Amino acid sequence: MKRITLLLMLLCLTALGFAQEEVAIEQTISQPISYLNIDAGWDVRLMHRDTDTYRLAVIIPERFAGIAAEAQVCNLSGDTLTILENMMLPQGTIIELEGNLNFKAITLFREAKASFDHLSVPQDVETKDYLYLMRKSEANINQLISGGEFLIHLSDESKVSIDTIQGSGKPIIELYNADFQYGTSLLDGEILVKEYKSPTWFYEKKNPKVIKTEIVDGQPVTKECYKTWSQDLAFNAGIGFRKYQNPVDFNSPFTNNGVLTVSWGMLTSFRFGDRWTLSTGLRYNFNRYYMVHQLKLNENGLETIDGQTPIQQNQLTNGYLGIPVELYFHFAEPLKSSLSLDAFFGRRLHGTLDTRSHENNYKGWTGENAPLLFNPWKLEVGLSINTGLIGFVHGFRVYTNLLPEYNKAVTTEKFRSIGVEIKF
Repeated sequence: MKRITLLLMLLCLTALGFAQEEVAIEQTISQPISYLNIDAGWDVRLMHRDTDTYRLAVIIPERFAGIAAEAQVCNLSGDTLTILENMMLPQGTIIELEGNLNFKAITLFREAKASFDHLSVPQDVETKDYLYLMRKSEANINQLISGGEFLIHLSDESKVSIDTIQGSGKPIIELYNADFQYGTSLLDGEILVKEYKSPTWFYEKKNPKVIKTEIVDGQPVTKECYKTWSQDLAFNAGIGFRKYQNPVDFNSPFTNNGVLTVSWGMLTSFRFGDRWTLSTGLRYNFNRYYMVHQLKLNENGLETIDGQTPIQQNQLTNGYLGIPVELYFHFAEPLKSSLSLDAFFGRRLHGTLDTRSHENNYKGWTGENAPLLFNPWKLEVGLSINTGLIGFVHGFRVYTNLLPEYNKAVTTEKFRSIGVEIKF
């Protein structure tokens, strides 16, 4: 037992012999600082003091003291302090900054790291980007005092963690594949969180969240609710092909080989729960019918003229402008997928009979205006599986028409069609 005790004592003495004392290389900044920039390579620890001067210290093992004394740690230009990238000392070396931390703007460059014991956002903040974190940077804030409306912007894989947020106003958090966490909110106002995800090469905006705090039985209770209407418009497009829209009589002039559909428009969304979203907007729907027979337009509609003229090709085209309404049910978040049911109600804008023949050497199409061939109204319904996992393809839709395609004056047959569409 004595041998073991003696061995432990020797080990402890040896460790103390090799241990290096830490030293602080300090400097004093005796002018106000309004803007703070922090570069990578440091563990920056900021402590609020109600003083007119700042103390900046590099905490380093004694053997690096000479290098630290020669290294250019920071740069002061006007009222902007920049902590420069650590190029000479061990990565993660501690920097302490003590002083008044009521900055107008703070920027953390790529892979920078900083912790604040107290931050107070001034009422007269000049820039909306109060706290800007670049890629893979990290900020930990013990106490944040909010004043007015300001923006915290987080880039790819960056992170902000706030233990307590209080004061008043409306902080706006923008997350681009980033992480925002908070412990307690005593804010007299609300926090608006805007999240942008990038499953591939573009950012997809998710519905913003509003975080509110209410006092219940003397205790703060934080509630989350989804913002009612999205302030942004999203571009929506799709291309599809329909079949099974032929009359019983093959000789009918309306017999076709299928219909190509192209749609595009602008949409806005309304989210009323964790899983449910309703979108609407304005959409243009274009249809091209590939006709089987050679056709001629007359006062009664279409006439089949197979074998009566030199060979020609015909197609019908029309366009509808209308309102789409789509109800989404979202699956688990990691899947980035949803199931949706939609309806499109539109008004006819135009309709033509297009011909390609020997008269123009079968180059290009000549069109005759024929809007009265088509039903003036379109009602279409569809069922979609939506996903964000296949690049620019956002989903697949199966759809059909509920109203007749053609005007009752030219045919009374209600052709039913079924189509498949790719959504972008």
